[in-house]
Amino acid sequence: RPAALPRRPLAREQERRSIQPVHPALHAPHGALSALHRLRGGEEGGMLQGLQRAYLSVPIVTRSWFSVVLALAALAQAGLVSEEMVAVDAAAFARRFQIWRPFTAAAFLGGVGPQLLQKLYYGISFGRELERELGSAEFLRAAASSIAALTLICHVLGWPHSADGLIMAVTLLACLQNPTRAVSMYGLNIPYQYLPLAQLALSYLFTQQIPWVDIGGLFVGYAHYMWNDNLKPDSALPNEAKKRMAEAEKKAGRKLGSSRKGGGGGDGKPGDKRRKARIHTVGSRASCGAGG
Repeated sequence: RPAALPRRPLAREQERRSIQPVHPALHAPHGALSALHRLRGGEEGGMLQGLQRAYLSVPIVTRSWFSVVLALAALAQAGLVSEEMVAVDAAAFARRFQIWRPFTAAAFLGGVGPQLLQKLYYGISFGRELERELGSAEFLRAAASSIAALTLICHVLGWPHSADGLIMAVTLLACLQNPTRAVSMYGLNIPYQYLPLAQLALSYLFTQQIPWVDIGGLFVGYAHYMWNDNLKPDSALPNEAKKRMAEAEKKAGRKLGSSRKGGGGGDGKPGDKRRKARIHTVGSRASCGAGG
């Protein structure tokens, strides 16, 4: 038998254990820690500043609606506000002058929960996209008109809240701005113009209930798209309307000058000039066909 190996001295064994390599993350420099902190939600200012920047990056109208939704959800979760207090009620609106009810009904999505987060995701995503495309003023006008139409429908049919319908109307209008774009949903490439229908189908499959308020919002959004040319992209306008808008663009170009380039609006991206000409001249033309 070969001779047994000599045992290591106790001092050498302790020295070997004391010089074990330490994970580099424990000695990460300040720059690496800053990068990790940014990935977690902010830079040196912390997560609160990251949330503040994300909140302020949402355009003003969508951000206001989002704030009201969160406030009502928190009050409902705390038991301070009931569904009846913010629902559509014609008697309370006309006799007790509770004029806030159409707006609270369009912003009440229930208490805090997974459904609230899902609906907020769609509302903020498509609301921000549409507001940046149209501009804050035109988007506010379309949203207010949709709320009025949905309030009337809810009153006639007895639906208490119209928030789901408003989200669907905004989603439809945002999708019709770029109908040929495709989005991936559960492994399927769905054209943008059919995305609202896919959302209705998924809502029925998951809840086993017909989403009547969403269907009402779908019709309201499509009616606004058909009646208001300001909500249409230039590719969707008929030839005669394109000629009229080209003339309006020339007139608006002389008035606006070169200082205003782009048509996005306050928090939006620069849009196309023809859409801007339509929106800026709708007041002077006062035509129903032009969305006035």
